[in-house]
Amino acid sequence: MKISTVASKTKNNPLIIHINPIGLIRLGHNNEERFNKFNTILNDIQNSGGNIAIPTYSYSYAQNKVYDMRNTASTLDVVSEYLRKKNVLKRTIDPNFSYLLFGNNFSTRHFEIGDSSSFGSDSLIDDVFLQDGYLGTIGAEPLKYLTEIHFIEKKLGVDYRFDKKFKGVTISNSGKKKHSTTTYFCRDLSGPYDTSLIQLKHDLIAEKLVEEWIIDDHNLKIKVIRFRVIYDFIREKIINNPKYLWK
Repeated sequence: MKISTVASKTKNNPLIIHINPIGLIRLGHNNEERFNKFNTILNDIQNSGGNIAIPTYSYSYAQNKVYDMRNTASTLDVVSEYLRKKNVLKRTIDPNFSYLLFGNNFSTRHFEIGDSSSFGSDSLIDDVFLQDGYLGTIGAEPLKYLTEIHFIEKKLGVDYRFDKKFKGVTISNSGKKKHSTTTYFCRDLSGPYDTSLIQLKHDLIAEKLVEEWIIDDHNLKIKVIRFRVIYDFIREKIINNPKYLWK
């Protein structure tokens, strides 16, 4: 598969990619080379008409911190932070769950400071779902750590999570400060349970619902699944077992 093919697949169906640095090991001799090459690949996909979103979560409002779109670090991993520094103007306004957007078909509202819901309607995740986009991983166990599953839980109305509002201050790319409120679909920490995607991962693979895209020139492997496919799969599982996503 060529970069142009990935661009074609994601032109109208955006892809969110979660990254484990081990998945980039073939891109260079050291992290600087690997991360720089991956950054180039993402921008090449954008320039070819594709649309990719990369998580740069900071959980700023949840930690009572100011969210600075240009300067607040990603707390996820070294790849996420490297990409953030290289693409500061591509970062979205969500003060807890921001993404870098490589593509021209994403809505500009994701860069405009205002009240938001990370897993609700008009969120970036909602846009990807409505466009029948993809969820994907590089290097990690396939689809085990997809934060976007919380969006599916919210749509299905699970009873072990609830909407919680966080207020804070965001600093825009131009340096302007603005107060806003964001809503996070939180797990009820008082309950005697925790969530887990391990069984989901095994079941998706067993049902052969996970695709593997390989960018040939770089031997870069991306595990992907259609967002609506995983939504329908989880919905059916929860109907039969409301505790399906519990440990």
